[in-house]
Amino acid sequence: MDNGIVAYKCPACGASLPYSAETSDFKCEYCGSHFSKEQLDTPIEGNTYSAFEEQPDLTEKQKEFSEANKLYTCPGCGASVITDSELSASAECYYCHSPVVLSGRLSGEYRPDLIIPFKKTDSDARAQFNEWIKKKKFFLARGFGSPETLNKIQGIYIPFWLADCCVEGKLTADAFKKISSIRKGDYTYVTQAKYNVVREGSLVFRRIPADASSRADDALMDSIEPFNYNDLEQFDLSYLSGHNAQRYDVTKEQIFERVRKRAADTAQESFRSSISGYSSLTVTSSSFNITNINYKQAMLPMWFLTYKYKGKMYFFAMNGQTGKFGGTLPINKPKLALFSFGIPIAAALLIHLAFLLLGGL
Repeated sequence: MDNGIVAYKCPACGASLPYSAETSDFKCEYCGSHFSKEQLDTPIEGNTYSAFEEQPDLTEKQKEFSEANKLYTCPGCGASVITDSELSASAECYYCHSPVVLSGRLSGEYRPDLIIPFKKTDSDARAQFNEWIKKKKFFLARGFGSPETLNKIQGIYIPFWLADCCVEGKLTADAFKKISSIRKGDYTYVTQAKYNVVREGSLVFRRIPADASSRADDALMDSIEPFNYNDLEQFDLSYLSGHNAQRYDVTKEQIFERVRKRAADTAQESFRSSISGYSSLTVTSSSFNITNINYKQAMLPMWFLTYKYKGKMYFFAMNGQTGKFGGTLPINKPKLALFSFGIPIAAALLIHLAFLLLGGL
C-alpha cells in the first residue's frame, strides 16, 4: 500500500471502504457495493484499487503497519490512540474527550497477531445501552442517556494479551463424611469420618485474556467477557478501516501476575470441584506453578462511552462481538435517598393511620 492508508478503496467507485459489522464484509457507503476480504485481497485486472498485489511476509506486514498508522496522544489522560493516516489531529480522546495531538508514526512491533472483527453495529450499541439503563432511569443523573450522551459512543479495538500456559499444581483438603447422628434430649451427637484428600496434576489453558491498556479499567474489561474465540482472525489492517484502536502500553511481563492468578484460581476451583461425596470440605493447602507460557497480541472490539458527572469520569463498555454491557452508572444521590428513606417513612405513616382508624371503630 504505497499511500499508507488503512481504508480500502471500493473497486466500483473508488470511495473509502470501511468494514461493516452489520454485514461482516466491506460495504461502500456511496455506491452500496459489498466486497469480502478475499475479493479485496485478490488483484482485479485493470483496477487500481485492489488492496494487495501479493501476500507480504511478516517483516513486510510489520513495515506496512508502521507506515499505515499514526499515533495520537491525549494531553489530558495520556492515552495512545492508533489511527489511520487520514484522521485529523483534532480528533477526540474516547476516554476523557480532550483533543488528541499527532505524536508520530507507530512502530511495527505493535502490530497485533489476531483480531476479532466487530459484530455489533453502532445502532446495536445505542439500543443495548438504552435497554441497560431503562430500569434505572429514575435514579440516574440528569442528562445521562440523552441523545447527546449516546453520540459519544465510539467503536474501538482494545489491545489484549492472550496467554497459553500449563498449570501444574497440588491441592490437599480435610474432607468429612457423616457416619451417624443420635439425638439425646436437647443435644444431637454427630459422628464423622475424616479423610485427607489430595489432588495433583496439570491443566492446559488457552487464550487467557488480559487487557494491555493502562487506561482501560481491568474490572470493566472483565465484566464484558467472555469473547468467542471462534471468530478470531489473523490480524489484517483492513479490519481497522472505519474504527480506532489503542496501542498496547502494558507489557507481557506486567500482566504476568494477573494471568498467573486467573490460571491458578481456575485450576484450584477445578481441583476442588473434582472432590465429591463428602458432607463438608476444607482446603488445607494448595500450590500451583505456571509453565510454558506463550502470548499473542490481539485486538478485541468494544463500543466505548465515557460520561463526566460532578467532576468524575464514568466508563462504560459493550462487547463489540457479543453485546454484553458493563460499567458504573452515575446515580442521583438525592433521588436515591428519597427512595431509600421515603418508602419506609410512608409505610410507617400508613400503618400509623390504619391504627388510628381501627382504634376509632
